[in-house]
Amino acid sequence: MGRAAVRSAIQSCLQGAQIPYLGTVWPARPVITDEDSYTQTMSGQAIAESPSGSACIAVVNLPSDRRVRRADVGRGAVDDTNVHDVALELFFASSGGNAAPQGIEAQQDYDSIVDALTVAIRANPTPEGIWSVGEFTAGVTHEQSTPFQSEDGMTVLIAGLLRFEAWEWVSGVGV
Repeated sequence: MGRAAVRSAIQSCLQGAQIPYLGTVWPARPVITDEDSYTQTMSGQAIAESPSGSACIAVVNLPSDRRVRRADVGRGAVDDTNVHDVALELFFASSGGNAAPQGIEAQQDYDSIVDALTVAIRANPTPEGIWSVGEFTAGVTHEQSTPFQSEDGMTVLIAGLLRFEAWEWVSGVGV
């Protein structure tokens, strides 16, 4: 498969999961800039997708990989695992329309997205040819920023990160 195919499979699986409030799932960072500008840009996209409610934008990142031989099959053949660390960036916005958004309701919407993403990852551990996703000791972990408001005070913003592993089993000759 390789990195590009793993990235695409994860993006496709999550985009197709029909998760409430989940908008665009990007297969990689759509803009390249410094971290503060990137977070601001992606939060702005989430705001644009949430004119009178909540929305979340997700970005599939593969920050590292580990390919390891699993069986002695001779020099010309391989029997390896290729483990990709997945860091799914989450950019959440909850707009109250003409009223200021409520923190508790925004947090509940965000939590429902994270819960649904975790269920989707665990419910389909073999998306589009990946040998295993979200299993073994790494499991699925989540980190969340402290919620904050947009400059105009009309939107609650939360950034989060879901981490899990995607395992490929690579076997054959010359692969």
